Amino acid sequence: MPTRMLPLAALASLAAQPIRAAQAPDFVPYLMADGAAEVALARTAAPRHVSDSATVLVLTRNGFVEAARGTNGFTCMVLRSFAGNIGDPDFWNPHVRAPHCFNPPAVRTVLPVALKRAEWVLGGMSPTEIVVRTQRAYSSHEFSMPAVGAMAYMLSHEQYLVDADPHWMPHVMFYYDKSMPAAAWGVGGVTNTAIADGTTRRMALRFAPRARTACARVTRNRSSSPGTGSSRSTRVDRSPPERH
Repeated sequence: MPTRMLPLAALASLAAQPIRAAQAPDFVPYLMADGAAEVALARTAAPRHVSDSATVLVLTRNGFVEAARGTNGFTCMVLRSFAGNIGDPDFWNPHVRAPHCFNPPAVRTVLPVALKRAEWVLGGMSPTEIVVRTQRAYSSHEFSMPAVGAMAYMLSHEQYLVDADPHWMPHVMFYYDKSMPAAAWGVGGVTNTAIADGTTRRMALRFAPRARTACARVTRNRSSSPGTGSSRSTRVDRSPPERH
């Protein structure tokens, strides 16, 4: 299936398609009435030894707020569709629930972008203005480039990322400065390039104007063909054991 991820520090490439859905919808369907359930879902993003001690944020009508204070520097949250690529058909999909758990470098440099995006969207800012404001924030250094080692767990089997394949394979997101050459990941500078060794992992890279996001999908399926990686037959090797 096409690689569908939620690269937080990235902007969408808008050259090939117009911005759609400038009118924001009713946000009630995007909210979870049960705050405890949202906290629990957010924690499924990472192994228990990480998420149980992480700070957890939940979405309100005004943005994300802290629901649980952590001690290990990680922050877990459930991102919604509007954290994704502007112009994507699923940008306003109210079904999307994408549990993330950011490590400390990502908390410092990636999370602020996600929080500001949510604030802008919920405040009624148009996608066009979001693009402009985001580019301006990076240019003025209000937004920082992703710190070295910035990553997020997305290991939840309860995630819902896209209607066509809701529970897409658990994976880990890596965020990095656009100045890092694509060759550092072993690929050329093309969108959605995939490299695979055919045994234990696949990596898909998504490039954007200001920053880049890589997605490493760690699997235990040795029968997957390189470059394909069926999402229905792959499992992530988690330690300690997965939540169900």
